[in-house]
Amino acid sequence: MPFTRHDAVLQAVRALGRHASQLAEAPAAEQPGPALQSIREACLAALGMEFDVLTRFDARSVTGLFSHPEQVRILARLVDTQARVLHAHGEVARALADSLYAWQLLTASRARFGVGRDGHAADALHGALGGLPPLD
Repeated sequence: MPFTRHDAVLQAVRALGRHASQLAEAPAAEQPGPALQSIREACLAALGMEFDVLTRFDARSVTGLFSHPEQVRILARLVDTQARVLHAHGEVARALADSLYAWQLLTASRARFGVGRDGHAADALHGALGGLPPLD
């Protein structure tokens, strides 16, 4: 039986679900190290790629690696979770950079896949952060 994009996305969502409790507790973790490690493990399990590698590239390029917008949303959620962990531990500048990157991922996903849901999420994040510069 052929492995379809839908199957890949379903598998990614299930893998993310197995890490859901750890990710939900990550921002409240006493130490950031284990929380950040759980984010990396969730990314590898859900997307099959290293979190640190994906986040080194611009959002448009990373979005181009995925065949479905849900995969981009998963990465954006993981980046946002990392931002929350960093913010909770006083690393505000890094947290803001991650929030900006999560927004860029959602915006790039909307541009590539034309999915309004990503646009609404990006617009909400944009408003919450007090206005971010537009993507070039």
